[in-house]
Amino acid sequence: MKTLEKVALLAGLIVVGVTALYRYVLNDEQKDALREASNTIRDATQEVSDSVAPFVSNGPTHAEEESRAAASRAATKAQWEALGY
Repeated sequence: MKTLEKVALLAGLIVVGVTALYRYVLNDEQKDALREASNTIRDATQEVSDSVAPFVSNGPTHAEEESRAAASRAATKAQWEALGY
């Protein structure tokens, strides 16, 4: 088997196993605890994401990069002209 097929098969088996475990093995109290834990993790992740968002930069836009490049080209051209070229 190719590697991708093996990974897909393994992922499928894991999903089926977890689904069967959730449906047939866990009782209602355990399911509720699992849901509560997943909700807690989701809320904590969102809180961390919201608190970090102001400090994370998405980087310059394409227009900003083009503007800086044009300014750099103009400065380089002026330097060459000042040298007599």
